[in-house]
Amino acid sequence: FLEQFRKVYIGEHAKQSQSQVGEKQVAERLASVLGLEDENAILGLVINKIGMNLQSRYGQEAVIKRTLALFHECAASINIVRTSEKMTPQLIVSGRLLLKNDMVRYILTNHSNPSFGFLNVGVQYGKYRTQYYHTLGRLLFLELRDHPNSFAEFMKPFGMILQGMWAQCVQNPSMALHILRQPTFKAPLIGLCRDLRGLCMACTSSESYTQLIEWLVNNPKDPMNSRVCIFAKALEAWWEDHEVSTPILRFMAEFVHNRSQRICFDQSSPNGILLFREASSIIRAFGQQILRKQPSEKDLYTQKYKGMGVALEMFCNALQGGYTNFGVFELYGDNSLSTSMSICLRMCLEIPVADLTRYLKSLKSVFQFMDLSSKHHMSKVMEMPAQQVVMLFAALEEGLLCFDSGVCMQCFTAVDNICTYFYTARHEQSEEGERVRRFLTEQPQSLRKHLTLLLEMVVSGEFNSMWSVSRPLLSLILLHDQYFLTLKEQIIQTQVEDKRVVFRKALDDVMVSVEDSLTSKNRDAFTRNLYQFAQSLKSTAAGAGPGVPTTPPPIQLPLAITS
Repeated sequence: FLEQFRKVYIGEHAKQSQSQVGEKQVAERLASVLGLEDENAILGLVINKIGMNLQSRYGQEAVIKRTLALFHECAASINIVRTSEKMTPQLIVSGRLLLKNDMVRYILTNHSNPSFGFLNVGVQYGKYRTQYYHTLGRLLFLELRDHPNSFAEFMKPFGMILQGMWAQCVQNPSMALHILRQPTFKAPLIGLCRDLRGLCMACTSSESYTQLIEWLVNNPKDPMNSRVCIFAKALEAWWEDHEVSTPILRFMAEFVHNRSQRICFDQSSPNGILLFREASSIIRAFGQQILRKQPSEKDLYTQKYKGMGVALEMFCNALQGGYTNFGVFELYGDNSLSTSMSICLRMCLEIPVADLTRYLKSLKSVFQFMDLSSKHHMSKVMEMPAQQVVMLFAALEEGLLCFDSGVCMQCFTAVDNICTYFYTARHEQSEEGERVRRFLTEQPQSLRKHLTLLLEMVVSGEFNSMWSVSRPLLSLILLHDQYFLTLKEQIIQTQVEDKRVVFRKALDDVMVSVEDSLTSKNRDAFTRNLYQFAQSLKSTAAGAGPGVPTTPPPIQLPLAITS
């Protein structure tokens, strides 16, 4: 009832609804039945009900779920409405109205009070803690400019938890992991990570994010003794318990995510480097241990794959954040980037191709990492043994066939990045060039499979975005030009005899005005030709008679090549 009531009287269409029914009649009815004279009184009634549910009805999960959803909608709503008196649009921020309510002020001041019983229910309520602090964070940051000290007051309960853990570790550094592993720290650590993640999600601007990172990196001159370092130590102690490790990884994934360009440091600030190094510490603490774990088939997802997926998501967020100059690490002999890249690549190889599709929802970050690593860090990828590189390419091949369009696009981009790197580096007289030439000589079938697959997609019409297909396809054709001619002949032979001449002409036109280069101009020319080829196939298929095959059979690799 309250959800629908909010939509009509507090939400986006409140003013319009009241004008239709008659604003005066609605006000009189509310005053006579409920004793509510204005909107603030109505809002106060709703918020008081929310506070009561959080304090006393936490035993009913459905109630808590819908209560927090209503609370978040009230706090996050920003509406533009027109009133009958004023035709000028008015911007109404519901959160600012909430801040005038006594119950909201009480919740903000006592957010971790035991009276809010749902905070102490257990692990199963973890997602509700995150939503709760996401909502409170939205409200907190609305008044940040007017009350700059409110953030420090709000964070005091979290500071006490972190300070307690840190003090125990400092007193006996050699036993730090054993101390953190104590059962008494488990629940506070899980709750802390869930809460901070929600608060971090509420950081939608540079101003609010800066407040959070300065609180976590509270000792910038000695960052290794700052609050943020406790998470890597805790993960090293609890890596085997997914109930603890997953919340830590999810918080860090959100913390390093440059959502809405909220991470923006001054030119003289070292925070970008510190942030990435902390992400690297998390990867090392978790990755090196999880790679050794061999759970049963039944527990494989919960105890291994889920954590690996979140860890890769965190590292992807750090790689694409845009706040770190990665050249600094190699220049000054810092192995943070190389070590974490190596661990992430090993995690990708640890997951069989069949399991990538089986648990795609949680392992999409594997394909995202391949995309990012192939774009700027192919030299690190090529340092692996050739057989491991082939395994990565096999995973990309599976991703190209995925029904998830986002995964497909990432795999198209990754294949293009890889082939562009190979095309550029194969003639270089350097160590990188030597690696590329050796790989192309020893493993020629690896990328040829991708070329075959992409041609099948174009000819069969299974993929509509010719631009996405054309980018990696041109790179593959230029790398394997002779093999492309062989495939072209195979495709032509699959057609009925009276159509072969027309089909050959259409395939030949794909390479018209296309040069042996990967410049933007040349890529665009190839894309236009490929689009025209695909359109001609569609028109032919639409007017094909009963004896004309519209979709050729799958292309088989020649025996001389597959061997």
